Amino acid sequence: MIHIPASELPEYKKHGAEQEIQMLIEAGFIVVHHDLTASEKEAARALAEEISKSSVSKDKEPSHHYPEAEAIILMARADLEAVELLVDELAAREVAQRMGIAIVGFPGILIRACWQGLLTPGGVRDALQECQRQGTHYSTRFIQQIYEHLRRS
Repeated sequence: MIHIPASELPEYKKHGAEQEIQMLIEAGFIVVHHDLTASEKEAARALAEEISKSSVSKDKEPSHHYPEAEAIILMARADLEAVELLVDELAAREVAQRMGIAIVGFPGILIRACWQGLLTPGGVRDALQECQRQGTHYSTRFIQQIYEHLRRS
C-alpha cells in the first residue's frame, strides 16, 4: 500500500495521470492522507526548505517542494507501517534517501499495478506516454523498456 499526502494529487493531475491515480486509490493500492498535524506541517516546511537547497533542485522555492516534504513526513508515522516513499522529484528523492527512506517513483507504481492486474502493459505505456506529453522527463526508450519488460513478464 502507498500513502501520499493530499497535496500531491494536483501534481498527478498536472501530468495527466489523474485517472490512473484515482483507479489505484479506488483499488486500495494508494491511500491519500488529509490529516497532517501542526507539528508535521512545520516539519514538512523545514524539509521543503532543505529540498529547495539541494544541489540537484532546479526549483529553489521551498513552497513548491511542500507536497514532497509532506510525503517524507508521512513516512515517520509508525501507524502507517509505510515502507516506501512515492516521489519522482530528484531533490526530494535525494533528501529522502539521505534520511534512509526507501523510495519508488510513479513508473514503479504503474508497474506494480500491472503485476496486480489493475493495468495492462499497454495501459502502463499509455500512462507514461501521457506523462511524457505533459512534460515529465521520461525518455521514449525508458517507456518502451518498461512496456517490453511487462509484456514478457
